[in-house]
Amino acid sequence: LSLDARDAFNMGTIIGNGKVMKQLADIIYNTAVKLGVKRVLVSCCGHGYTTLRDKLPNVMGKPLPFEVMHIAELMGQIVQNGQVKLKEGYFKNGHTYTFHDSCKIQRAGGIMEEPRLVLTKLAGDSFHEMLPNRKEAICCGGGGGLRAIPEAYDTRMAAFGLKVNQVKKAGADTVVTTCSNCRLQFKEGFEHYKLDTQVTGLAELMAQALVEE
Repeated sequence: LSLDARDAFNMGTIIGNGKVMKQLADIIYNTAVKLGVKRVLVSCCGHGYTTLRDKLPNVMGKPLPFEVMHIAELMGQIVQNGQVKLKEGYFKNGHTYTFHDSCKIQRAGGIMEEPRLVLTKLAGDSFHEMLPNRKEAICCGGGGGLRAIPEAYDTRMAAFGLKVNQVKKAGADTVVTTCSNCRLQFKEGFEHYKLDTQVTGLAELMAQALVEE
């Protein structure tokens, strides 16, 4: 889509402004229809993904003539189908990895196995699951617009303390996520708790391990 359709209308949804939400939704829908696309691929934005996939049909009042897919979903599919090849075990490099299930992409969106398929190929037994995970995973504390509220900092960091304990129990020094908002929360949270633990995106790891033919 063009830069005119850069916002997935999730901010209009979060602030409860129906007029703004509809204006942004119209831009996305009309741009996609004009281009004749079969699929709208959403990058690492959790709110953007579920807003487009689940709310856009209701806002427009009709079924979408295109599919909405998150990049993590596509990554899992093309790896599983053999459309791309990875350097398996590329990240078995002395680091240990765990995966954070975001509220929107994994718990609400259902994209839980595709990222694990990719991460297992990349890191092998250096990938350690956090507990609980998948549908039972807990929020990192940065969702629902909290990161935009300075007064909520202490609340966010208190909630993040639960994730810190889970990461430590998993024995991981690197957290992988598919949500940009969660990634920012983890980065800020690790700094707050003065930890050397790193956070990165699944797409970045996969890009580094692609086999070029």
